[in-house]
Amino acid sequence: MSLQSSRKIGWWLYLPPVICIGLLLAIYVSGRNVEVFLWLNQQGRFASDNFWIAITTLGDGLVLLVLILPFIRRRPDIAWSLIVSWLLVALLIKGIKIPLVTYRPISIIDPNRFRLVGTAYRYNSFPSGHAASEAGFFATICIFYRLRWVRSAAIALTVLIAYSRIAMGLHWPTDVLVGLSGGWISALIAYWISRRLTFGTSRIGQIIFAVIIGGAAIRMLLINHTDYPQAFRLLQIIALGSMIFVVCDYALARRKSKMARDDKNASVNSLPEVSADPVPNK
Repeated sequence: MSLQSSRKIGWWLYLPPVICIGLLLAIYVSGRNVEVFLWLNQQGRFASDNFWIAITTLGDGLVLLVLILPFIRRRPDIAWSLIVSWLLVALLIKGIKIPLVTYRPISIIDPNRFRLVGTAYRYNSFPSGHAASEAGFFATICIFYRLRWVRSAAIALTVLIAYSRIAMGLHWPTDVLVGLSGGWISALIAYWISRRLTFGTSRIGQIIFAVIIGGAAIRMLLINHTDYPQAFRLLQIIALGSMIFVVCDYALARRKSKMARDDKNASVNSLPEVSADPVPNK
């Protein structure tokens, strides 16, 4: 797969946060945040509750952390950038949500006017943590992978997961737009940091992160940390799939390494022996 390793970030990767900020300003200036929320929420009725729960689960912070696991051995540079992005997003979300008291749609609008899926959260609306987390993850994928279909799929998932937060009645459009722009910018900053601080790509760094994220995968396999019972099976599939991939990948790498050593030894043993007899004097 074609990767962007040492080349500069393409100019178009700066557009998504610019577009989000532009839409955010348009909603803010028009004062139609509630109206836009209600309209977008109604459009989400084309899919079932279980569909939106599955989609929004893909934007969960722990889920995205576990999805880094398959990259650690095969692509430590991508894994390191994803980890730095994940940490920056966590700091961003906690840094804004803790000091601010913001109200979710159900605290402002009559619940009979819109569709609500899951727990009726009333506070800590701004910004959307799911939107920020998944934007940071998929923006990093877009930075490293240059294939058009990979980038298209990453952007489509970014938009769909972000939209799920509105379709489920949990966030305002402004929450989602700020989350998307903050997560995407975090990924760009994380890429810059990861290229300069290379600890995460070292052998010891890979081992540390593999142990930590592996532990998170085991926890996710056994415990449903979300508010949706329907999401538990999906969580288990993601956790188990990530761990199986890592184990199989490691076993395959060991086998290839052993085969390479055996071939090298066989080549050495097949060389003709050099005679040790001295050359006779003439």
